Formats: sequence, C-alpha cells, structure tokens
Amino acid sequence: MAKNSRTQSLFDAFDRLSGREKAMVGVLLGGMLLAGAVVVSMIIGTQIEALEQRNENTRDTLAQVMILKDDFLRQKKVLDAQKALLDDNDVKLVRLMEKEAANADFEIEDFKEGKRFITTKHRTLKKTPNRKSVVDLVEESQTVTIRRISLDQLANFLAAIESRSEPVLSTRLTIDTLNSDRQVLRNIRLTVATYRNEEVQL
Repeated sequence: MAKNSRTQSLFDAFDRLSGREKAMVGVLLGGMLLAGAVVVSMIIGTQIEALEQRNENTRDTLAQVMILKDDFLRQKKVLDAQKALLDDNDVKLVRLMEKEAANADFEIEDFKEGKRFITTKHRTLKKTPNRKSVVDLVEESQTVTIRRISLDQLANFLAAIESRSEPVLSTRLTIDTLNSDRQVLRNIRLTVATYRNEEVQL
C-alpha cells in the first residue's frame, strides 16, 4: 500500500512539472537507461569475448592433439613392438653364436657368460608391501675368443648375428691382425649381448 502511494506521489509530482521540466526529466531518464544499456552491453560483450577466447584456445588445443595423435600412435606402436621383443626373447647366445660361426666356417674357442641389470626396479621396490616380483630389463652376454679367421668371415658372422629379429648385438670388439697379412685376424675378442624383460622375485 505504501509503495503504491509513493508511486502515485511521483506521478503527481511529475504532473505538476512544466512542459520544459518534463522534457528535461525525460532526457535524464533516457540518458540513464542508455547508460545502463551501454554498461550491460559492455559486460556481456566482455563475457562473450572471454568465452570466444576460451573456445579458440580449446580449438587450438584440439588441433594440436589431432596433429600429435598420429605421431603418438606411431611411436606407441614402435614401443609396443620393442616391448614384445623384450618380453618374448628366448634366444640362446651360445647356440646362436656356434651356429653362425659354423656357417662362417670357423670355431669359437671359449665362452664367458655375463649378466647385468639395465633397470633396477627389484632394488628400489624391494621393501614395497604386498609386492612379490617385478620386471627388469636384463642384458645377457657372451664374451668369446676367435683365432685365425679372415676379415670377411668376421664380417659375415657379425652381420648374421645383428640382422636377427631378436635384440642381439655386438657390444665390444678387439682385433689383432697378423703383421704379414692384415686380412688375417690373428686374435679376436668379441662380446655379444641380448636383452630381455625378466621377472625378478623380491
């Protein structure tokens, strides 16, 4: 009721104004409404710009993801294939080296076995509760002595060893040649290694 009376009082006061005063009040009210509309428009415009910027950033991020996705999938495929090789590697170095030496028409005199851990999860996780085993990458090697073969025989032997699908490669090689004939290798010391993922008990 009080609100209605105040509104009526405002209308009565407005009616008592002269035409010129009414025009001035109208201009004032119009200016206030216009100023309010401008402020609201600026606030909304700022929010819209911020939203558009966020959308633009999201689009840029998605574009980058799409660009990198194919490369990521290719690299993942390579890593998965390498992991499968390490998981499934059951090559026996002595048997392999004797076979390829026979194919190259020479004999290996002796083998010295070596083994070392490339990763050491079994040491760092040894005291982890409820964990009984862990998979570590292991290098197994055979160091051999070969005498009196030609350079071609050695090259064929190494090519056969390192062209296999399993992860096998020569890691160390020392050669002594004959003084009278550099093509004849008097003494060779060679280390060949293979790599596999191995479960280690904690």
